[in-house]
Amino acid sequence: MVGGKNTLSATNLAAYHHFNCDLYLYNTYHGTAQQTPSKSTPNQVSELSRAQFQRGIDWETRLLSWLNEQQLLLTVPSVALRGEDLVENILNDDRDRFFISGISFAPPQDDLDRLYIEAGREPVKFGVAKPDLLEIRRVENGFVWKVIDAKASKSAKTSHQVQIYFYTLCLRYLLPQPLFQPANTASIWLPPAHGFDLYSPSFDDLKTIDTSLFHFPVDDFLFRHLPKTLSQPRNAISWHFNPMCKGCPFTSDCKEQSTKQGRLGSMSNISFGEARVLKNLIESWHECSSSDLKHPLTDIEDLATIFGKGENVQKLTSAYPITMRKAKRILALPARNRMRPTTSPIIEASRTKKIQVIQHRNYSCPRREDISVVISLLQDPSSPSSDIVSFCISIFSSITLPSVPSVLQGDGFELVSSLAFVIETILLHQEKLPTLPSTQFYVWSSAEHSALQTHLINSALASSHITRDIRLCIGALAQGASLLQTTFQPVLLSGVLMDFLSKGRRVKADFQSILDRMGLSTEGTINQLKQRIQDELQKYQSDAGRQEAEEQRRKEIGHIPRVVVLKREVERSLAFPIPGFWDLPECAAMLGNSEDCPSEEALFDAYVTGSSVWKLLEDRNKFVYEILGSLRRQVSTNESHLFVNIANPLSAYFMDICREEHLRKLFYMQQFEVLARLSELWKARIDGCPEAPILEYSDTQQGRQRAEHVFYLMSGSLDTPASEKEKTMFDYLLVKDDDYDDPDSGNNLPVEALFDDLGVSGLVFPLNRFTRSRWEAQHAIVQKGLLLADIRDITVDGSRTKVTLQTWGSGNGIRLTKGTHYRLSPRLVDFNISKVLSTLFELDLRRESEDVAIPFLQLMLDPKSFKGSDDPDSSKIQAAFRQTGTDLQKLFRELTGLGVEPATVLVLKASQNRAAQHILGNRLTVIWGPPGQLIMLTYQCQTFTITQEPERRIPLLCRFYD
Repeated sequence: MVGGKNTLSATNLAAYHHFNCDLYLYNTYHGTAQQTPSKSTPNQVSELSRAQFQRGIDWETRLLSWLNEQQLLLTVPSVALRGEDLVENILNDDRDRFFISGISFAPPQDDLDRLYIEAGREPVKFGVAKPDLLEIRRVENGFVWKVIDAKASKSAKTSHQVQIYFYTLCLRYLLPQPLFQPANTASIWLPPAHGFDLYSPSFDDLKTIDTSLFHFPVDDFLFRHLPKTLSQPRNAISWHFNPMCKGCPFTSDCKEQSTKQGRLGSMSNISFGEARVLKNLIESWHECSSSDLKHPLTDIEDLATIFGKGENVQKLTSAYPITMRKAKRILALPARNRMRPTTSPIIEASRTKKIQVIQHRNYSCPRREDISVVISLLQDPSSPSSDIVSFCISIFSSITLPSVPSVLQGDGFELVSSLAFVIETILLHQEKLPTLPSTQFYVWSSAEHSALQTHLINSALASSHITRDIRLCIGALAQGASLLQTTFQPVLLSGVLMDFLSKGRRVKADFQSILDRMGLSTEGTINQLKQRIQDELQKYQSDAGRQEAEEQRRKEIGHIPRVVVLKREVERSLAFPIPGFWDLPECAAMLGNSEDCPSEEALFDAYVTGSSVWKLLEDRNKFVYEILGSLRRQVSTNESHLFVNIANPLSAYFMDICREEHLRKLFYMQQFEVLARLSELWKARIDGCPEAPILEYSDTQQGRQRAEHVFYLMSGSLDTPASEKEKTMFDYLLVKDDDYDDPDSGNNLPVEALFDDLGVSGLVFPLNRFTRSRWEAQHAIVQKGLLLADIRDITVDGSRTKVTLQTWGSGNGIRLTKGTHYRLSPRLVDFNISKVLSTLFELDLRRESEDVAIPFLQLMLDPKSFKGSDDPDSSKIQAAFRQTGTDLQKLFRELTGLGVEPATVLVLKASQNRAAQHILGNRLTVIWGPPGQLIMLTYQCQTFTITQEPERRIPLLCRFYD
């Protein structure tokens, strides 16, 4: 064995929980069987990895500097300290609270060995531990301490939590009790969300965990699983080569062994969870198989044998239906073929070492477009907010675009203006053509897509970008932006227009302001402008107008995304004979390109060294476009038409009708929030909701008000509904779990992918005669093949989980059949979208037309104007008010206990009581809360203030959002 440390560090333990790999631990501790260093040895760190590491160092440096400025930092020498050394440093500091940095210590190996012996395991040796910070608080009888680690991540991860738990475990033995008491918590200190170069660290960014919650799982790992793994022979270690292995120092050896041994990791992009499903299927087949194999088959040959015989497929489908269905989905097989032998393109690619076409229809990548726009983005992972530092936009067009260069390049701050220029030029050009050309935007990776969307959102919220450019980019590139406009703009404008026209005398500027927000001409006389508004209002209120909006929404739902992530589409349509994982260079080489495609590492190396990164980005875009063409050619050689859709003409609709800067940003943010939720739903639906819980229908029984359907949970998980659930939200979609990808099934799209969430997101179900038309506007396939469902109860019935649902749907919709499987997926339910947007729009109009202060806007522009009174007795009065409120609640609870029924409804819940206390102590309180008993809270506060002497009343301004 080569390279073993014979010790593990807390960082190694964290890395294990990232890679989820026992072999990583084994190789780190004992060394690898490989005699020569691989290309992925830790000594050869790329500039990209170095930059990611540097970001962590920069964040830690910034944090320590800030703590020092706050006079809260104690730095100790960076040498291995003994427990008594650490104690001495703490005792010599007289501050009540401070943070110690630079700590390193040898773990208490003797104490840890004793724990291993008590568990009946061989002790594991650990190296020096280096927590970033140790928080010390002085208390009456000693000190309370807590471990804190600084992580330059967007969120706290399990790997981080395991690391700080290990530090806490060690320090429990090094710091003597009872003088030093652990806080029973530990924290991850994350950087500010918008960059630690712009914002100072904050205690609000401390993500605290209760170490008692981690006690059992982490101790089980440390003192049972870990020593068991390290004591086994190497060939007995369980491991799987998968996409999460990227970055592991032992990747090269595992890749080679996966191919040589015919393991599941010899296939591409099989996650650890998916590998577990396939392994369970193989083990189940071995148990069911009557024949004894003299020569054990590899994993790949096992799978080929299972699906190569119809009787094997039938037997396993009958015995393990859920496992078999999951396995077929993983291996890109039609799930409904129970009898016939089938061939998996994923398996065959590994066996034959040739590219295989996946016989699934593809709805999210167009089979052609007139204009292809490819975007490459380069981020700097070492920067505080991982900014886009360079970009390249390449236009490949089959029609002439005289005003658009084939390539646009620049720094990150020029991205929005460059994209807007391309979009506007295409829009202007297509207006001159008799037939609108189709346009499609592409990026290579999901990371680029996420970076692009984040950049657009951040730009919209900044004041440094031209509004028109932002509006064009969001409208053209944000999935669902046009849906928001066609769904809510008629509702918002029709109400406002009616109010506007009903008011008295208006000047010309008022009419022009309204028309400008609607995107209509502002030219003409007052009468012409007024007539234009009346015509638009009539259009919104007419059946033809509603039908046009519904048709526009239907074109958007379930169709091609505004920006296609090409790597995802290649994975959906082609199976490569590449073990574990692949990226752009491997894909380009596999599809026959003889030139070297620049990798992420090469791009960042060029950026760091000051070389011409723009030329590499331009080359990268050419490779992406060539891969798109190769993908279409590979798929088109098959007789079936797997690419279903054609790209759409470019559009750039986005609802932007507020003019005041702060209100406009809030208006944007409300839309972005909805778009983000819709995007997550669409991603799952286009693939048939593969992670959705599967339910088997049993029977129907009469509930208190409606019929209730009994199902049994076959796979997946569900949250238990609230115990006092009064209203049925019907917040799930229930569809028959058919295989829409089966060429014989005749299905085109998963039913859920055609569901229009926004059309019914704010409606109360069951619908009435006034709202039913909104449901009838749904796609005919939705009305026929989908039910809305509400979870009424989840109970344990023997060894099974029983799920009780209420459903609602069309009269000609699906009929539940006993023994049939159905899948359950969430839908968007939001009663506030139109209310919030309407309120913001009305506030914006009032700001222009009325010369009065608007409290909500005042709160943003001049929050200090709502500060408490300068009266020196103000704080005493507020304290008295709060105490009286507490006394009232105590009285109501006592009366309730005595059986006085009217007092029962006056007892506030904990959250309501906190809100009431805040109202009583402040001149302004803004409460965000769900529909419910907020009116009672208002009543109590008003009643309380009336009982006070007039001169002692505090002015209250309460705004409730139901």
